[in-house]
Amino acid sequence: METEPLIYETYIATGKVRLIYRHLLQLGEGSRTAAEAAECAGDQGKFWEMRRAIYAGQSDLYASSSPAAALAVFAQDIGLDTGAYNSCMAAGTHRAAIEADYQAATEAGIRSRPVFEINGTRLIGARPFSDFQGTIDAALGQ
Repeated sequence: METEPLIYETYIATGKVRLIYRHLLQLGEGSRTAAEAAECAGDQGKFWEMRRAIYAGQSDLYASSSPAAALAVFAQDIGLDTGAYNSCMAAGTHRAAIEADYQAATEAGIRSRPVFEINGTRLIGARPFSDFQGTIDAALGQ
């Protein structure tokens, strides 16, 4: 099983920890547009569904001449109210918050992903669940 679902099941769903997701715009305008799409999906309670769709379809997304059009297909595929989604995207509703995430990451020295900050300990890269488990349990005093 992948690490992220295990972290979710063991710590987040049980209320032991809180996950804060921050956007890192390392692929230019395509990353910014994808981040906005995820946040607009989040307005409808489907942030994680959009995030999964973006990762699963990233080769199509970043090869597309219109990332916004590819993201609109993802929005439809995950069952969003496309009118509300399109309005959110057109208005740039979440752009300032996304830019602030990116600025904070840059100031923290984060240049690539994934990076996890757990109570002052930074884990970089794809890691096995046991690495997270040890770090999180230590932070929880377990």
